Amino acid sequence: MPPVPATPIAITIPPSEYPYSFVEVVNFRGDFPPTDGFSNPKGMAYHPELDRLLVSLSPSGFEGGRKQVLNLVSPDGSRSRFSPSYNTYREVESKLTIVPEFGPPVEAGFTPGEIFIGRGPNTEISRLAANGDVLADVFARLTPNSSLWGGLTFDTEGEFGGKLIAVESNGKIFLISPDGSAELLLDMELRLEGVAVAPSTFGPHTKNIIVGCEGYGDDDPHGGEIFAISKDLEVTLLANIGFAAEDIQFIPPIGGTMYQTQLCFDRERENRLLSVSASQFLNRFGRMIVNNELTGELWEVAWDGSRYTQQNVGRVPGRWSSQGFNWQGTELESACFAIKKPRIPNWSNWSAVPGNFTTDRAPAAATDPFGEVLLFSKGSADREVYLNRLRERSQSALPDPDGERERDWQGWRRDPFRIVTPHALSCSQHNQRMYAFAVRPEGGILHKFYSPDENAETIQSWAEVPGSLLTSTNVASAVVNGRLVLCALSQDRKIYLNELAPGGRYWSGWYLIPGGGNTDVTPALVSFQDELYVFIKGLTSKRILMKARTLNGDWTPWGEVPGAGRTDASITAVVNEGQLFIFVRGTNNLAYANIASETGTWSGWLQLPGTITTDAPLAAAPAGDRVYLFAKAANAPQLFMLSVL
Repeated sequence: MPPVPATPIAITIPPSEYPYSFVEVVNFRGDFPPTDGFSNPKGMAYHPELDRLLVSLSPSGFEGGRKQVLNLVSPDGSRSRFSPSYNTYREVESKLTIVPEFGPPVEAGFTPGEIFIGRGPNTEISRLAANGDVLADVFARLTPNSSLWGGLTFDTEGEFGGKLIAVESNGKIFLISPDGSAELLLDMELRLEGVAVAPSTFGPHTKNIIVGCEGYGDDDPHGGEIFAISKDLEVTLLANIGFAAEDIQFIPPIGGTMYQTQLCFDRERENRLLSVSASQFLNRFGRMIVNNELTGELWEVAWDGSRYTQQNVGRVPGRWSSQGFNWQGTELESACFAIKKPRIPNWSNWSAVPGNFTTDRAPAAATDPFGEVLLFSKGSADREVYLNRLRERSQSALPDPDGERERDWQGWRRDPFRIVTPHALSCSQHNQRMYAFAVRPEGGILHKFYSPDENAETIQSWAEVPGSLLTSTNVASAVVNGRLVLCALSQDRKIYLNELAPGGRYWSGWYLIPGGGNTDVTPALVSFQDELYVFIKGLTSKRILMKARTLNGDWTPWGEVPGAGRTDASITAVVNEGQLFIFVRGTNNLAYANIASETGTWSGWLQLPGTITTDAPLAAAPAGDRVYLFAKAANAPQLFMLSVL
């Protein structure tokens, strides 16, 4: 191995104030006879074509033979056997990698979607089709009497010819061509584990091969070291997490959900798959994640524009039993990011909402328990509350050229209690009731509910939301994990939340959102991946910022939604068919959307069709497989609508 400096170039900084928050996806059990031991998860990769995680499972108590099996795991934890006729050897940790959809590996001749697996019993590699068919049981064979525990990945940046990179446990690193031929790139002469290729944003060591050192034992001085290898074979000691590096990943620039396998030799419970939600990476794009196999800790290595830093970002939750190499119980194994591109819909043309209703504010929209779209707005002349309903026709004699279900507007009706408001409204469905929120001229916040019986609006009057908070803008609302969450700005521009508990009897009272934040327009709320997302406009920057409350109740820091969008108005967010839609009025008064897929992978900002401009925020509501979007025309009091087709 070439001489390497003894001191890593990454500076250690204090542990993160926002450690990763994990959720258990599935516990692996029952894959092997009890005499063979527990189902230890080993290698893992996300397959975008299948939209599943591919996980190799190894029997904990079996010391030989071709016994490892492959599972397909969905985000909800359901799983099935993949390629039932194919097994790998117990003598290896079956590392997995998948040919990306495009880029240098495809240009080099690899086929997108094909799967490469460390087969064993030594350094043999198998090649499988995306459907599990075995294309080559032995695609490549490397050094005799070694093992392929170090890792497999593709050169996605092109510095190493787009080839398959294979790392042996004894330190040898090979480049493998599409025909299975292999060339030795470098011999590090270390017990390596974990390999990745640095993206183009990773500072001076961009596009380098990054490898980790697990070490041969507790006393190995190189255990925990992370190395960068350039195309000229210059080796740099990049970082040192102190002990037993196992897996290396880079946080994708367009977002994604991270998955982490954990195994346990001394009981079944901790053989599981954990996830870290996409919201937690919003201000961490491009950083490198390294896990420590024997402590359960995770570290981030980042380039901040002038230096590399390394930082502890937490540990997996729950019981831990490993004491070191001499007493191994629980361990971390492979990790990966699920990156699923969002489905970009077609859009209808803008059309006017029927009726002579006029307004000078954005409308509010939501879907009632019957799937009908309700539209609330304030009148421009009398400043009172009006309601319209988009109802699906029971019968339609006319064919619909767009294939859309026929719907009719029922006409504008004034709320009978005739409150006056200078602001836009908000509405959300909670516990089979439609709640509407309005703000009095003096700043008091009111609410009422509409039951499925549309005549109930004449019975239920408006009431103050408990807590006596005063605001000078409208409010926002959403239902998250059974609670109706209300958001308002105080008169000094701070962000407050108030939550109506399940059953609708008790409000939490107003509390300041953790982590601070100031803005001059109403935030947006939405429930996505069972988390509370809060969107704001940067006070002076006009950037579109977001923070989230995870399932564990932890809050992420503010981060910018990918795409560098800008707005001077409130943001609108809805979820439909598993995807998150964000709509904004751009600084040019045109409408834009940004879409996150089921894995939290973003599309970037897309201009919506048509030439309608708006001088107010947008409103949106999902209904069935549609999203309806509403806008007030600029310099005119009329409302317009388009929908996702």
